[in-house]
Amino acid sequence: MHHYYAHSSDNPDKSEWQKLPDHLNNTAALAERFAAVFSAGQWGRLAGLLHDAGKATPRFTARLEGNSARVDHSTFGAQLARDRLGRLGVLLSYVVAGHHGGLPDGGGQEGKLHFRLKHAKMPPDVELLPDVDLRGDLLPPFKLPAERKAFSLAFFTRMIFSCLVDADFLDTEAFCAPEKARQRAPEADGDLFKHLQRSLAEFLADKARTAVPTPVNDLRRAILSQCRQKAGQPQGFFSLTVPTGGGKTFSSLAFALDHAVVHGLRRVIYAIPFTSIIEQNAREFKAALGSDYVLEHHCNYKESDDPEESAYNRRRGLASENWDAPLVVTTNVQFFESLFSNKSSRCRKLHNIAGSVIVLDEAQAIPTDYLEPCLAALRELVERYGCSVVLCTATQPALDDGSLRMALPRVQEIVDDPQGLYQNLRRTQVHLIGKVSDKDLAARVDAERQVLCIVSTKKQARTLFEKVRQSGEEGTFHLSTNMYPIHRRRILEEIRTRLREKKACRLVATSLVEAGVDLDFPVVYRAMAGLDSIAQAAGRCNREGRLPEKGKVFVFEAENPPRMPWIRRCASRAAETLRALPEADPLGLEAMHRYFELLYDVEDPDKKQIMDLLNPKQLTGELILPFREAAQAFRFIEEDTVGVIVALDAEARELVHELRHTPYPRATLRKLQQYTVAVRSREFAALQGAGALEMVLRDFPLLCNDSAYSEDVGLCVDGSEVREPRELIL
Repeated sequence: MHHYYAHSSDNPDKSEWQKLPDHLNNTAALAERFAAVFSAGQWGRLAGLLHDAGKATPRFTARLEGNSARVDHSTFGAQLARDRLGRLGVLLSYVVAGHHGGLPDGGGQEGKLHFRLKHAKMPPDVELLPDVDLRGDLLPPFKLPAERKAFSLAFFTRMIFSCLVDADFLDTEAFCAPEKARQRAPEADGDLFKHLQRSLAEFLADKARTAVPTPVNDLRRAILSQCRQKAGQPQGFFSLTVPTGGGKTFSSLAFALDHAVVHGLRRVIYAIPFTSIIEQNAREFKAALGSDYVLEHHCNYKESDDPEESAYNRRRGLASENWDAPLVVTTNVQFFESLFSNKSSRCRKLHNIAGSVIVLDEAQAIPTDYLEPCLAALRELVERYGCSVVLCTATQPALDDGSLRMALPRVQEIVDDPQGLYQNLRRTQVHLIGKVSDKDLAARVDAERQVLCIVSTKKQARTLFEKVRQSGEEGTFHLSTNMYPIHRRRILEEIRTRLREKKACRLVATSLVEAGVDLDFPVVYRAMAGLDSIAQAAGRCNREGRLPEKGKVFVFEAENPPRMPWIRRCASRAAETLRALPEADPLGLEAMHRYFELLYDVEDPDKKQIMDLLNPKQLTGELILPFREAAQAFRFIEEDTVGVIVALDAEARELVHELRHTPYPRATLRKLQQYTVAVRSREFAALQGAGALEMVLRDFPLLCNDSAYSEDVGLCVDGSEVREPRELIL
């Protein structure tokens, strides 16, 4: 038998090279352990043994020795899986063939899996696998659901793919970068969640001792108690319907940790639609549990400059690759797009979702265009991969409505009386005031000492802010995504300080302040929108219930309604709901349930036909599945935007200097997210035309004109206020 190798080292005599059988066996053992969590250990083991079998050729050894000839080392193992493991062996063919380039589409056209399997040449040497039983039929570890057999097979294939690529990465890293491998956090033991339980209990007890005795705080304690009492229920789907300000963040965490302990689960995953909520929740979770146990995974994560935290930042970076952490706080985009991805980097984490408690915070924010595939994926995770899902929201959407093709089955409500809880936590009175001009709206806002006004577009927010500011009163602020994240945080801190000190404070903002932003105004104005958005706006009014009377929420129709189809649809369904239920509380559970029924009934819950792609009515014997096509179609964020770096601070300037001179810009760009404003392509063109941008390294736009950015309103995206550019940042 020849000696074949998987990876080389600097030693040319091959004595320190990794032998191919060692890599295959190591990868197989890891993949088997990962897949065993969902009873598919045999599948993981075979994937590991087959994935690099095509390296058992003199030609690949020559490549390791320096020959530049291309070697297709993945199709050989894919062919073995198809030819020797029965009809479902082709599922392993997808996994093995795609373990570097991503899961391919099935089919006989050039470049697709079945074309590759038919036309690739088999290496003559198969003596490498004498002990591998490649006879007999592979079977899935579960009964396939009649209504979505193909979808379940595709989902299962993606999970096995995850096991393989993570195992392959880890064993390769252990050989090629042992120092990096040693920095990974050790595997958690069975008592970890009990430790986290105790930490959270102590943290919440300290908070309770220092909390001001109010009816709102009494209700928060009652909600927490109910969550802990219900955590022992059997696994499945749960809803936690708690009005804004009811303490659902820590109550849901307590439920998740207790539920994990009772059922022996492996991690808790928080999927959140807004980065503002992620950053706030992650800070609170780290304060309660300790930073080492919380993985914050999103594009706006800012690494600390404290040298003592550098080890944590390294571990966090490694854990974000495969979500190997007890508590993961991430975005809806990252969570759901990974579940439908075909890329190895995105799918690598998927097997670590199995055996988890998944908390979908603000569950109503799942885009209706992708609702059915998202619900189908959640059903797979609960029914076949040992997960529990908590739909955590103040405005529970009708995700169990039988009219939805993939409606969630048997959703258990955690709190005993959501309607009674809503009544007891009701701290505002909603007034519908009809159409209001910008001039009259500005006068209304200016007449209040402390007031928040939320409008639907950045253009109207800026226009209204300018009108309110004309009065000359201090304490008038503006917030929108035309301001980079750190700038927004500075403004928010100033606003909170003025509110605490009872100073004048008038804020005009877009919807970015509606969720996860801890503000407490006595009066709120909200442009007509979806009822869930209006409820979120109301959550910024009398939040702590300290006013002698209920806070005032005024809902108005804008003088110039927004043109964005999604906002118009939501506002239309809200208006239809209020017409149908004229006596109902606009934010009550009856109106909210009716609103979501209308929204889901009218809109296409699978606009991109993802379910038709992955779950065709007739699945051919060749099991042709369009992994790549479905991944390209499943995109939550499709808006054509470009990130513009705004380097006005000393720290941002240093990062830009670093960006200019680093051969590896990715880490620096991640830090610069905190100083970046996303603009649409036409706005980008206006800034370019005004000479306000410099392209760093030809790819990364940097604002090079101070006059294009205002401390009051952020980036002036139309280019009309741009003057002569300042000196470029070097």
